[in-house]
Amino acid sequence: MQKFSLYVGIDISKAWLDVAIVSQQNELLSAERIDNSLDSIQTFVRSLKVHSDEILFCMENTGKYGKLFLEATAIMQLNTWVEHPLQIKRSQGMTRGKTDQLDAVRIAQYAFRFQDKVNLWKPEEKVIGQLKELLSKRDLLVKSYKMLKQSSDKNDKDLIQPLKSLQNATAKLNDKIEALISTDNKLSRHHKLLQSVPGIGRIVSTSLLVTTKGFTQLTNPRQLACYMGIAPFPYQSGSSINYKNRVSRLGNQKLKALLNLSAWNAIRSVPGLKSYFERKVAQGKAKLSAINAVRNKLIAIALSVIRRNQPFSKEYLPSIS
Repeated sequence: MQKFSLYVGIDISKAWLDVAIVSQQNELLSAERIDNSLDSIQTFVRSLKVHSDEILFCMENTGKYGKLFLEATAIMQLNTWVEHPLQIKRSQGMTRGKTDQLDAVRIAQYAFRFQDKVNLWKPEEKVIGQLKELLSKRDLLVKSYKMLKQSSDKNDKDLIQPLKSLQNATAKLNDKIEALISTDNKLSRHHKLLQSVPGIGRIVSTSLLVTTKGFTQLTNPRQLACYMGIAPFPYQSGSSINYKNRVSRLGNQKLKALLNLSAWNAIRSVPGLKSYFERKVAQGKAKLSAINAVRNKLIAIALSVIRRNQPFSKEYLPSIS
């Protein structure tokens, strides 16, 4: 395990960063606020007067506002740990009070306490990052279209043109996504292989490419299912609490919802999956539970297709039980 001299916690806001520095003895050395700009971040790192290899930076995964620090990480080759906010919060136990500076201190202390579990951030491939941005834009357009359509009257002429504009914009983004994937031979190959799996279309395929970073991560079916929130876990305690296995509410809800549609489509088009679903229902499982089982099968099949580097064929289905 690598040893660090300093542990820097970073609480991210749109305009600034609160940073706290903790020593090897878990002592707070300093806490300050800097601008959330590339120049300010680089100046701060240089001011630490310690070789960057000896510093562990830790930040929460807060989306776009953390991009500049990650850009500095790539440029300066920093040891940066990007952790899930809930993981940090639950590690603190019962706490009172909340400020940006206090959050930075708690993040630094988290890095010190759990440094043996550090998972350093690595820059993702350029195409993957661009695909992620395009999917985010597409999600906004689709969400806006659904909200506008649900709240409008079919005969409302004032909304006909906005709805068409949203549809056209979504179609253009779909074309951009396909064109971008085609620029990378490996991603293009994986994209085609995934779409050979019944129920998996272009958007689900693209989402899986982004989630797994081109199938360099989460390549185990159970790991990917856990990330998506479709893996069932036991819930029991003593003799008074003994629930059936159920999925966690944590997970990638967007991908989970997309795969739900894929599962229904696969059931309609593949006799083996349809009989698998019906068998689960006949065994007394609720339909939602049976659909979740199909989702897990689809994930296993998709990863098998990628691993074998061959399109889907019915020979994948005999393992369904």
